[in-house]
Amino acid sequence: MAVRPALDVFASGRPVGTLARSDVDADTILFGYRDDCAPEQAVSLTMPVVRDQYDAMGTLHPIFEMNLPEGALLEKLRFRFAKAVAEFDDLALLSIVGRSQIGRLRFAPPGHELTDVPAQDLGKLLAYRGSEDLFASLLDEYAAYSGVSGLQPKVLLRAGDEPLPRATARGATHLVKSFDPREFPELAANEFFCLRAAALAGIPVPEAKLADNRRVLVLRRFDLRSDGTCLGCEDFCVLSGLRAHGRYHGGYETIARRIGQFVSPEQQAGALEQFFSILALSCAVENGDAHLKNFAVLYENPEGVVSLAPAYDLVSTTLYQPRDTLALTLGDSKAFPERSALVDFGRRACGLSKATVEGVLERVAAGVDAACDEIDQFARAQPGFSRAAASLCAVFSRGLNRSLRQ
Repeated sequence: MAVRPALDVFASGRPVGTLARSDVDADTILFGYRDDCAPEQAVSLTMPVVRDQYDAMGTLHPIFEMNLPEGALLEKLRFRFAKAVAEFDDLALLSIVGRSQIGRLRFAPPGHELTDVPAQDLGKLLAYRGSEDLFASLLDEYAAYSGVSGLQPKVLLRAGDEPLPRATARGATHLVKSFDPREFPELAANEFFCLRAAALAGIPVPEAKLADNRRVLVLRRFDLRSDGTCLGCEDFCVLSGLRAHGRYHGGYETIARRIGQFVSPEQQAGALEQFFSILALSCAVENGDAHLKNFAVLYENPEGVVSLAPAYDLVSTTLYQPRDTLALTLGDSKAFPERSALVDFGRRACGLSKATVEGVLERVAAGVDAACDEIDQFARAQPGFSRAAASLCAVFSRGLNRSLRQ
């Protein structure tokens, strides 16, 4: 009998189980915990420590699939490893990127150690103004260290000026995003200013820096702690038992219900207000990509406190798809809502008081207005951004008048 491919699974640097194909049915992938695994070492809020194995048909369990690369990153990895890997499937892909990914889980072939991520000078990256495509070289170097999902080109890397204590291996500290300017002009600046709008509205967001040439956006990982270890991170596809292709399934009511199921009781009121704030902001900036994978929870261990993650992947999508809609249904519609529908959702689905809903909408509107002021100032300093700035502020104004204002 052939030896089945297998991966050791680590949680916070400790081996907790094994992921492998079934000896009986090659289409079935099994995960089993080690006999000495404690409840707080569970790999997911949805997969507590039990004696039985967890099975998945045809692909990986949602928590293990969560960070698999997509888009340009996947194609880069497929091109590089297809000849060396007999069957380039999801399990093989996880064996490549699993030693460096978002969250507290890591994966490695049996007997292999977790490895350091090469360091990169972020200052030079942010200040780069040369003619060569610097991101292309980053993609070449860091693709195999980038366990992160999403269609936008992105890599995980470690900032060279942030020496981390050695917990296990020195992992990635930042996420770097780029884009195809022919298809999505000024996408990095678009996301940067959507994040600024959120921050100015009082919504937690990751630290973000826009490169001088506006070609890349550098984000500090929000799941990374000061000691170099990572918090558990699970998106709402995982929490809903869905794989990545189900990211557009269902409605925003589903997220509100999952917050009630998985966020710690003492955190739920704040989490629901934060979620409603992110949704209101997405309506104001016309973000049609606020799907299940773009909301997540964080925790130190599954037996501890679970909170809602900061807002991330905020982009004004109607700049590129003028007829775009919400990613999920709000009520029974995917149309960007009018204010009354948004207020009703906050009251009904999130359980917020009228005063809280009104306060959220006021803060979000003020944050978006302040971001428009920053966009105008930025455009005056960078004339090449003037046209994009006007388009972005026009979208923000339209979204505000439709969804947040009387």
